[in-house]
Amino acid sequence: MNTKHRATEQHLPKLIAKLREEITGEIRFDDVSRSLYSTDASVYEILPAGIVIPRSRTDVVRTVVRCREHGMSITARGGGTSQAGQAIGAGVQLDFSKYMNRILEFEPDARTVTVEPGIVLDELNAFLKQDGLQLPLDISTSNRATIGGMISNNSSGTRSVVYGKTLDYVEELVVVLADGRVVEMRPLDDEALTAKCERSDLEGECYRATRKLATDHSDEIEKRYPKILRRVGGYNLDEFVPSRSSWNLSRLLVGAEGTLGVILEAKLRLVNLPKARVVCAVQFRDLLDAMHATPAILSHKPSAVELVDRFILDTTQGKPEFEPLRDFIVGNPAAVLLVEFFGDDRASLETRLDTLETDLRERALGYHIHRAIEPASQERIWKLRKAALGLSMSQSGDAKAISFVEDSAVAPERLHDYIERFMAILSEENTPAGFYAHASVGLLHIRPVVNMKTAAGVEKFRCIAERVSDLVIEFGGALSGEHGDGLVRAPFQEKMFGAQLYGAFRELKRAFDPDGVFNPGKIVNAAPLTANLRFGPDYETREHKTTFDFSDFGGILRAAEQCGGVGACRKTLTGTMCPSYMATREETDSTRGRANVLRRALAGELGPAGLADSKLHPVLRLCLECKACKTECPTGVDMARLKSEFLHQHQQQNGTPWRSQVLAGIECTARWGSRCAPLSNWLVQNRLTRWVTEKLLGLDRRRTQPHFARRSFLTQWHRRHPQHKPSTSDIALFADTFTNYYEPEHALAAAACCEHVGKKVIVPDRVCCGRPLISKGFLDQARAQAKATTQTLLPLAERGLLILFCEPSCYSAVRDDHPHLLRGELKENAKKVAAACVTFEEWAAAEIPKLTPGPRTVLLHGHCHQKALVGTAPTVELLRKIPNCKVREVDSGCCGLAGSFGYERENYDLSAKIGERKLLPAVRGKDSETLVVAPGFSCRHQISHFTDVKPVSPAQLVAEHLR
Repeated sequence: MNTKHRATEQHLPKLIAKLREEITGEIRFDDVSRSLYSTDASVYEILPAGIVIPRSRTDVVRTVVRCREHGMSITARGGGTSQAGQAIGAGVQLDFSKYMNRILEFEPDARTVTVEPGIVLDELNAFLKQDGLQLPLDISTSNRATIGGMISNNSSGTRSVVYGKTLDYVEELVVVLADGRVVEMRPLDDEALTAKCERSDLEGECYRATRKLATDHSDEIEKRYPKILRRVGGYNLDEFVPSRSSWNLSRLLVGAEGTLGVILEAKLRLVNLPKARVVCAVQFRDLLDAMHATPAILSHKPSAVELVDRFILDTTQGKPEFEPLRDFIVGNPAAVLLVEFFGDDRASLETRLDTLETDLRERALGYHIHRAIEPASQERIWKLRKAALGLSMSQSGDAKAISFVEDSAVAPERLHDYIERFMAILSEENTPAGFYAHASVGLLHIRPVVNMKTAAGVEKFRCIAERVSDLVIEFGGALSGEHGDGLVRAPFQEKMFGAQLYGAFRELKRAFDPDGVFNPGKIVNAAPLTANLRFGPDYETREHKTTFDFSDFGGILRAAEQCGGVGACRKTLTGTMCPSYMATREETDSTRGRANVLRRALAGELGPAGLADSKLHPVLRLCLECKACKTECPTGVDMARLKSEFLHQHQQQNGTPWRSQVLAGIECTARWGSRCAPLSNWLVQNRLTRWVTEKLLGLDRRRTQPHFARRSFLTQWHRRHPQHKPSTSDIALFADTFTNYYEPEHALAAAACCEHVGKKVIVPDRVCCGRPLISKGFLDQARAQAKATTQTLLPLAERGLLILFCEPSCYSAVRDDHPHLLRGELKENAKKVAAACVTFEEWAAAEIPKLTPGPRTVLLHGHCHQKALVGTAPTVELLRKIPNCKVREVDSGCCGLAGSFGYERENYDLSAKIGERKLLPAVRGKDSETLVVAPGFSCRHQISHFTDVKPVSPAQLVAEHLR
């Protein structure tokens, strides 16, 4: 932004007042909101002045006009997944993702669609799929990247060797220019072009400047622009040289990173979905062998050739979401090439695989080839490849595999030599790196591991970037292959394109944006490479005393820093993470947003209060502690643990709400409620009581409380087994609070299953795992509960007994939380107990033989903690033992109740909205022969409350059909 137009302290309040007066969208200039938008997926951080979330094109136009008047820059933002720093800036951030995400017009016969910039690629393709169409730009962040961001970046993806780049699919754009004028950019004939150039306004100046610069520099453009498919750096002046037969100014806005105008609408060309695909994974003992094989593979005309190296593969280990995806790997390959063919029929594609395999064996390339013919197995392989971006950043500690030289591209036939030289640079700099790539088009995503918190690390960052830029130019390649210039490659633009073209780029920028309003410092006029770093030598990783143990991350601040900004938590179509974001579309409610604010608070950048700062409460309030981020986040952010620690420290400093105390003490409530049933049940269901609890505790009166059992599970168990000797037991069954006092039939069913296969069951003395205490931040009491539980269960674990859990949330407390709550010898003992714990479904899938016939179809909804720690595969396997039973698992994410969350008055509507996303409609839409199964206590009650369908637990169903 030009200094003369920099918004002063005096101007900013005036700008905010004008925006609030004129904008129907949301205006946010508070410290927390600014923190949320200060980063993307790059190594950079710039705190914006504020955020505008527009609802309409009028909002956007008014924002542009007012910001220009007050000397404030504008950075347009979609999913915030940019890896080069394009989506951050010091002025106003325009977030298009929440509201401006509609499909405006769809013409299936013409194979075009018109959309707003905030729509996510996967959501668009899900809509188009019903007509057999797609926008084929399958980028790795497709489940959260927006079309506006993809256009601004000129993104491409896995199959670009066939489909090309975003530039190839943009037919028309509606754009706001720097003077606030809304213009339509579409193909023009000579007469229309002349008319545009004769205009006396800014639009006319844009057309004249583009034509003149492209004409005057056509020889230099021919000389300096890389002759490869994957070049997205600089401005697309090559699209306007005199030899071009058509003129469409929208082609200049593609890849311009929001520096020339703000996109309001885009008309896109579509293609047909392939009818069939096949995939093979060629595995190599040496990375360079994989590069050597790439040209040979390309001669077979595949639709994709993708590289994943050992570094990436190793990061999947110990991650339940990703480790099972390695099942196609044989041995320990240094590199794997994923090769895809698509066409009209599978038989011909398999023949092409045969031919490829024969060719590679004759050339002695690759030691193993795995074929994936079925769509499900292909999907698993591509899921692993798409996760590579985040997985490469998943190391804990200060040294990370970072994005700064990951976007270079060379001709595929030069790939081997280029990689060899690149590896030599890394070796000389003593720097390991992760490799993944679009090998089909010579584009390498190489992520060196650098500690950016040290002066030596920052210097290494600078040195490697300089050396790689020289190498790329030597090989005739492009520094920006798909991720764009942003802050990390803009400093090399003059080196890349030469002084003459760089001067043309600057002149073009001035013509479109004379006041420097739009996304300054990107593509041209860049700050130094090492300016605006998220971390740096002056960054202080403060130590904080915590009740939870965060040593696995290197402390609580590093646990927050574990978020790399890739934004996987912003997906909305699949998985569980992040339930509240899926419902609200608020950056505040994403794992990334929460981690960003926590990091800044812990680093002292929000004030002296640190983790006890009350400003954090609205950010973390809607975290359901589902633990999905622990698994689905490729970098492994553990927001549930972070939230519990925050609640604990906040309550220590600011006091404890009465409602939290009551809900955290649910074990006591349940015990007395069971003893006093049925009177207690009449009391809690009474309308007057519900009104009173709403007024006093804020528990929504629309909720019906679960019924207390008149006789607890332990009461019934001891009556049936009065003489049982623990020393003769084969298996232990944990009597959790919810099963014991509310639904003892589930534990009785689990015990019956154990006894059916000849196991002698022991039920340990009653201890509470402390799950409600953990969830509400009462960590001192939770630690005492963890100690008691560990001491009770340790003798059983040391005898080699498995400890079965019916309730997934209690299982996760013992398995996942207790080892982090305890220290020293107790911690080691808790780990021993955790290792002995299994869910009922895990045990039963392995031990229960075939069952008798039952329901024709089971609709399965897994519990969040179950999915995060063990997955639902054992449950599916168990239920499939029912003869002729089809198990249909709903990809429903969280049910929305989340323990006590959905009972709280302020959360009731959001709880319902989360459930209505997929789960509740699926339950209502089932037929009469379909049985709903849900392992979780909360999940069953959420389903019953909103649908009047009563789900059963897996233990109940299995016990009814024991053979």
